Amino acid sequence: MVSNIILFGGSGKVARHITRLLAAEGHKVHSIIRNPDQKPDIVALGGNPILQSIEQASVSDLAATITQVQATTVIWAAGAGAGDPERTQAVDNEGAIKSMDAAALAGVKRYVIVSAVDVRDRENKPEPEWYNDADRRRSEGVWRAIGVYMRAKLAADRSLVVENWRRGLEYTIVRPGGLNNDPAKGKVAAGMVHLDTMISREDVAAIVVECLKNDGTKGLAIDC
Repeated sequence: MVSNIILFGGSGKVARHITRLLAAEGHKVHSIIRNPDQKPDIVALGGNPILQSIEQASVSDLAATITQVQATTVIWAAGAGAGDPERTQAVDNEGAIKSMDAAALAGVKRYVIVSAVDVRDRENKPEPEWYNDADRRRSEGVWRAIGVYMRAKLAADRSLVVENWRRGLEYTIVRPGGLNNDPAKGKVAAGMVHLDTMISREDVAAIVVECLKNDGTKGLAIDC
């Protein structure tokens, strides 16, 4: 069945793969971007570019866009990175939460968010039981280097889960490890992954697409 999908952060590298893969399967992908210069690239991938600032838009603004394109699914693949703490907070935390609220306001149930591996409450919960010394060192290093980004992602993921009682979303959280631009392998490690595992952006996109096909992924956080 053809779906109407709205993709936040459509200019990102993972998002571009998502757009291409979904469009190739015949789905309609409405890609939210903020730079008009990116429109031709999105069109070439098979997407429908929509100019909208995640940072400046309100929940009702985003909900109106979702309603206008008659979206049946929302994918969050936007990210500001860790370079600018204010933008990181505005996009990776507040923007993601606005998209969740907007999906609920627009009456859309299916919601998939691209997060990151090791996004977790390190202060109040024990580490995953499969972590080894290398994982612990990498975790410490990542949180020390880009803690602002990791905390922003954690706040968004936590809101998605803890506040779903009021949203009623059928959500999936995809949490990839270190990303590279290698061609897709078509096969990934998932579940109890170690933090030195690298994954191609194209494979992450394929996971997102497969999650949309598999109702069994609803309510799950998938490390990969």
